[in-house]
Amino acid sequence: MTYLCIQIDVNSQLQASEVVTATNCTGYIAESAQAVIAQPTLQDIFNIPLASDMLQMWELGFGLPILCYLVAWGYGTVINMFSRDHDQ
Repeated sequence: MTYLCIQIDVNSQLQASEVVTATNCTGYIAESAQAVIAQPTLQDIFNIPLASDMLQMWELGFGLPILCYLVAWGYGTVINMFSRDHDQ
């Protein structure tokens, strides 16, 4: 993305030049309209997610704890098979 660097010269004239990074400019930075439109806004946070995204969030929030519990239960069962309390 290129930026437009705007500087004021000694004659109080505006000088514009394109720069690749904003750190290369010692004046003011101007962005194109497309770059401003592409930036996320506060309204994007409150948009309702798509149904497929909601399904993935539900599966992750519900399925991951169940899966972790079952894996831990399986490991616990295998470990308890080798304990001395299991032999009695």
